[in-house]
Amino acid sequence: MIKVYLKMFIRSFFLQALWNFERMQNIGFIYILKPFLDKVYLDDKSKQEALMRHAGYFNTHPYMANLLIAIVASLEKDKSENKEDTINISSIKNQMAGPLAAIGDSLFFGTLRPLVACFSILIMLLFMKFLDQNFQKYAIFVPIIFIITYNIFHIASRAWLMFIGFKFNRDSLSIISSVKILMPIIKYIGFFISTVALFVYLLIFKSSPISSLFFGSKENDLAIYIIVFLFSIIFNRFGVVFLIYSVIIICSLISYLRI
Repeated sequence: MIKVYLKMFIRSFFLQALWNFERMQNIGFIYILKPFLDKVYLDDKSKQEALMRHAGYFNTHPYMANLLIAIVASLEKDKSENKEDTINISSIKNQMAGPLAAIGDSLFFGTLRPLVACFSILIMLLFMKFLDQNFQKYAIFVPIIFIITYNIFHIASRAWLMFIGFKFNRDSLSIISSVKILMPIIKYIGFFISTVALFVYLLIFKSSPISSLFFGSKENDLAIYIIVFLFSIIFNRFGVVFLIYSVIIICSLISYLRI
């Protein structure tokens, strides 16, 4: 079965290859699930019924789909062995698709992707600071760092989701719900990286009035950052974007007032 799991994992990257307006990701879902169905259903009639079960509407986050695919595959295996013959697999699949899509959008597109983008910019600025200040020479590395870093998390998440889906079946949903706790932590990490990137940027381009005035005292820099960061944690009322722009405005005011 290892070869089947590996084939399903590789095929999962093509979930949206035949995306359509009528039934969204249904063809891609069948394409991923087919090697497993070929293995567990020995007669053609049962296999055809299983394939047709998944021909209806289906749409979820493409990264989170691996969890759902693994759960559905486990249910199909139980059905083929008559362990849960009365279970409505299509209903369970559709009920889970929406919540998983919401978690995936928030975690990957709304949290992880901006964090990795800030990290890539920071790495680029550090290169400029310690190696060479010629931005055009190294600018190509920003998207390269982003693609490599993001896909390390992305591909690892796909593999982990498929693994826990097969191992824990429907109980894996309780594990995924705990992942939401990480979102605020990742957001504050993103705020930290963004602020550091801003400071490094101003340190590099010393010709700007902000850097020439504001970065005269490292103690002031550190104090402002700590105050804003602590307020963001204590009150937990402000969004990360608001905090980033607040730091920029505070830095600009201090440089203007020559504090």
